[in-house]
Amino acid sequence: MELFQKRQDASYMFDVDYLDDVGDKIYAKRMAVDKVINFIARAVSTTEFKFYNGTNDLKSPWDYKLNVRPNTDLSAANFWQEVVYKLIKDNEVLVIKNDTDDLLIADSFVRHESANFPDIFDGVTVKTYQFKRSFNMDEVWYMTYNNENLERYVSGLWGDYGRLLGRLIEINLRNNQIRGTVKANIAQGTQEQKQALLQKYVDKIFSSFKKNSVAIVPVTDGFEYNEVSGTAGEKNQSVDEISKLLAGFTDEVANILGVPPALVHGQNAEVDQNSKSFIQYCLKPLLNKIDDELNAKLFTQVEYESGKHVETVGLDRPSMFDVAEPIDKLISAGVANPNVILHELGLPKRPNGDEYVITKNYTTQSKGGDLDDNN
Repeated sequence: MELFQKRQDASYMFDVDYLDDVGDKIYAKRMAVDKVINFIARAVSTTEFKFYNGTNDLKSPWDYKLNVRPNTDLSAANFWQEVVYKLIKDNEVLVIKNDTDDLLIADSFVRHESANFPDIFDGVTVKTYQFKRSFNMDEVWYMTYNNENLERYVSGLWGDYGRLLGRLIEINLRNNQIRGTVKANIAQGTQEQKQALLQKYVDKIFSSFKKNSVAIVPVTDGFEYNEVSGTAGEKNQSVDEISKLLAGFTDEVANILGVPPALVHGQNAEVDQNSKSFIQYCLKPLLNKIDDELNAKLFTQVEYESGKHVETVGLDRPSMFDVAEPIDKLISAGVANPNVILHELGLPKRPNGDEYVITKNYTTQSKGGDLDDNN
């Protein structure tokens, strides 16, 4: 890999002191993590929440809150994108309902766990407001993502690659830097006086380079300045190497979260297969967490057992055009009726859709083993 090959220019040997200063650039880590998490959050923000009583549509007062306007400041899409972002990034998210029935995402809180009673949340803060009351577990939505492996891996990876990235940035900034050598012949004065005089001369030279488009180095007795920038032995460091390193870091984070890296980078190669993998290994488990929490908090056990529940309809649901042929086989074989198929597609049912329609060639065999053409 080119990133790990030894540099040929001698400046690498003299820049070691800068490694620790420029290596731990946290913005690169944050950029990679944010890029992947935002990709997932945007996918979830397209989700619609549907309420059912068994397989029949159910009118619920939560329909508007979950699908249109959860609170006065956020649309449903922005609300769920923020919920998912915080869930993955912080490994947990808390949603509360205030006195006006608005759904609010807590920025900070303290959870008090109990073995025999519902956990309690206090110190709940939303934006700049801190609630004075406490919230029981059964009156909030609380979800965890269990992504300790992500944080642990990212921290370890940054320890290895962070300094390399800082080194590449430092080298790139130095590519066009003016460099020179100063030769001094100072006969009088102490060593400290000679050093101070030399430093004063060097400061004047580089101050002139920095401030003026055309700079002239004065000729001074005992001092000689030579320009060494742009020599044939110096090799410029390409910005592409920094981009490759950042892309590789993003790939690692994407793999941890179950997202094919090609989707995050917007690559079109094998997009169908990558999309299926993303839905299967990342999106569905995440939506299942949301489904479980909503069903547990919006319905009692008796209501849920009677068939009342909420389901998410989003990117994880197949397009009717992609599964047209399987749908035809399921209906014609009598495996499913039209309303069952419509339910799986997240579409409203139709009248008389509960009737089964079976094609002629799926009739039973007669006792003699031949198909009865009259059936």
